[in-house]
Amino acid sequence: MTAWDEGLSPDAFGTIDMDDEGMPAQRTLLIENGILKNFLADRTGSLRTGHPRTGSGRRQSYGFAAASRMRNTYIAPGSYSLDDLFTSIDRGIYCKKMGGGSVGPTGQFNFAVEEAYLIEQGRPTKPLKGATLIGEAKEIMNKISMCSQDLALAAGFCGSVSGSIYVTVGQPHLKVDSITVGGR
Repeated sequence: MTAWDEGLSPDAFGTIDMDDEGMPAQRTLLIENGILKNFLADRTGSLRTGHPRTGSGRRQSYGFAAASRMRNTYIAPGSYSLDDLFTSIDRGIYCKKMGGGSVGPTGQFNFAVEEAYLIEQGRPTKPLKGATLIGEAKEIMNKISMCSQDLALAAGFCGSVSGSIYVTVGQPHLKVDSITVGGR
């Protein structure tokens, strides 16, 4: 799995000419083939950690101090077709549409699944209702075994200590080998 954060894509919701500290936008490789390569860093974060600034110092308005924030963040397309992902699964869940959720400061997350189907013998079958995905990012990232070629992007907002900002997020279909699923 490879992931990027950048502020350069034309017409994307998180595209910026420069961050709120005056640094030009750039493209930052976050993860390459499953290995963490870089962090997002604003001026203060760079001074504290030694990581280079990435043009990610963002804030909602002048009422907030800038903080290291995402811009257009996405998992890069992989080399598999969606059919390849399905046929590799004997029994699982296809999360077709995700809902709201939250991520804690150390990566614990929970996300509602708005539309889901049971996968049996390589194909989606019965609809499922009321599922929630629960986990810790650093553990789940290691369980991603396949990425499809069909990257999809969506506009959104990211809320944090420096207010709510415009972002674009996206990913192709992913195969996660195991995850905790809560709900009914």
